[in-house]
Amino acid sequence: MAGKKFQYRLEKVLDFRTKKVEKLQAELALAIRDRDTEVAMLNALSEKRTKAQKSLESYLSKGEVAEVQQTNTFLENLAKKLESQNRIVSKMNENVELIRKKLVVASKEKKIMEKHKEKKHEEWKVEMGKFEAKQLDEMAGTIFRKNLSKKALTAEEEERRLEVMEKRLLLEALKAKKKKH
Repeated sequence: MAGKKFQYRLEKVLDFRTKKVEKLQAELALAIRDRDTEVAMLNALSEKRTKAQKSLESYLSKGEVAEVQQTNTFLENLAKKLESQNRIVSKMNENVELIRKKLVVASKEKKIMEKHKEKKHEEWKVEMGKFEAKQLDEMAGTIFRKNLSKKALTAEEEERRLEVMEKRLLLEALKAKKKKH
């Protein structure tokens, strides 16, 4: 376990959720760009209508009947195009909002997984700390036992040396006593 690198068992799920968020972000950007293009077209049509209405007023004040009829037909066609373009923009707005909601949900799911990963990493750090402390305790115990056994050996050796010296002194005393007798 020592030296072991943290591995999150749900890493593939987190990766999947991350990719899902990235995909939805790209989809949202594309949907917004497309919607903005359609809004620009809608604005251009509105400008055409405004110009055509001004032209109509001018033709009416001048009494140009043919131009008035032609401009009225143009305005009617333009009104249909504006209505159609408004529907397109509405649908695109709905699509943008739908993707945005999906992105919010996917982001929350990803955030949950990231928090879970952080929690598991912290738990792993605690476990590694306990494991390393246990190993250090075991090493310290082993060293202590070795030192203790060395001390015990040296104490035994000292005791034997003293016994041998005592025996020698006794033998010498006996020899000296025998010489006196």
